[in-house]
Amino acid sequence: MRQNFHICLCLSPVGNTLRVRCRQFPSLVNCCTLDWFSKWPAEALLFVSQQKLIDMELPNEDIRGELAKMCMLIHTSVEEASDRFFEELRRKVYTTPKSYLDLISLYINTLDKKRLEFQTNRNRLANGLKKLDETNRQIAELKISLAESAPILAQKDIDLAETMKVVDKETEEANIIKSQVEKEEEIVSKQYAEASAVKAEVEDDLAAAQPEMDKAKSAVASLEAAAIVEMASFGRPNPNIALVCEPIMQLLGQKKDWATAQQNMKKTQVFLKSLKEFDVSTVKETTITKIRKDYLSRPEFNPAAMAKLSVPAGQLCTWVIALSNYQIVWKKIVPKKKKLAEVSAAAEEAKAILDEKLAGVRAAQEKVNKLNEQAN
Repeated sequence: MRQNFHICLCLSPVGNTLRVRCRQFPSLVNCCTLDWFSKWPAEALLFVSQQKLIDMELPNEDIRGELAKMCMLIHTSVEEASDRFFEELRRKVYTTPKSYLDLISLYINTLDKKRLEFQTNRNRLANGLKKLDETNRQIAELKISLAESAPILAQKDIDLAETMKVVDKETEEANIIKSQVEKEEEIVSKQYAEASAVKAEVEDDLAAAQPEMDKAKSAVASLEAAAIVEMASFGRPNPNIALVCEPIMQLLGQKKDWATAQQNMKKTQVFLKSLKEFDVSTVKETTITKIRKDYLSRPEFNPAAMAKLSVPAGQLCTWVIALSNYQIVWKKIVPKKKKLAEVSAAAEEAKAILDEKLAGVRAAQEKVNKLNEQAN
């Protein structure tokens, strides 16, 4: 196998590469047969170029032959110029068979590239001419269409002018109505603001009075039926206990003697319910004023003192005082609530009228918009 095993190495002597390799691997010189080939003759160059160009698409064989000769002449002329360059300037320029093959490949690749560019430009030009023809045809059709549409357009211009007159008139009327509505809207806004202020004032007063009402309700809620029954069982109660019951009977619209109070307390659930559901707004001013003068002004009419005699008596005393305090605030709230009702009713009435007029403004604006759409 070693006897018949052969390796062929093809190397170019140009440059330092071969010399360096020979120094690194001496066997390349000692154990190899070196064949030094001289430059190719013109016949070989012509043959190679003919073979390389044989597959090229050309108009005829004469051109192929002339191209092959051209490649050979270019290579030989470069070799001659390289020799003269070395003789004159002592600088070596190498030309090898590889550079000759590169020359032919460069020509083939450049020709293919230029053919592609030519084909692309030709297609672009053809497409451009086609589009120009289509555009010219469309322009001719448009000219005909414009000529036919000229009378229609003239009539439309006349109609548009009439429509614009109507639009201007309707717009002016709509603006007048809008201006009036905006003024009325300001008035309604002020009325609503006034109503909101009155409502806030009433709510503040109610909030201030609410603790007294809560105190009264708490006093009634803490009353136990057994305690009321116990009070009702007193034949001759302490005078202060009877004193507590007198303003309660007056508020309930009954006689203020102990016998009447005793009868009411015996009907325990009915009595407690009447206190829980008592509406202070139904009490006459004269009645509550008399109660304050005759009872609440007396030092013994005190929840703490009454509670020492009887726990339910102290709770009933608290209820009467809290109810009196709540009535003071309620008396101030009544005219404000009346004013609030009047202002709110006026505001709602004005808003209803305003909404109707706003609907008219919207209708006028829609009409103007439709006319503008028709004009456009």
